[in-house]
Amino acid sequence: MKSKVDQMIDNLEFCIETMGCNDEQTGEVLAATNELGLNVEYFMNEFMETSSKEVHNPDYLNIAEFNATFWEF
Repeated sequence: MKSKVDQMIDNLEFCIETMGCNDEQTGEVLAATNELGLNVEYFMNEFMETSSKEVHNPDYLNIAEFNATFWEF
């Protein structure tokens, strides 16, 4: 397991070099991930979807469609 200092250096490098964050953005990312107890790279890879312009598919888990399929009114 990495020391806290080594992990903080990795987090800073990821924010600045990989994500291209400025100082304010880096601070916000670090604050959020520290509060959640996660490292930055894990958080971004697992919870942030940025590979396409359409991030949300409106038909994915559509509650109205689900109810119409499984419940009769």
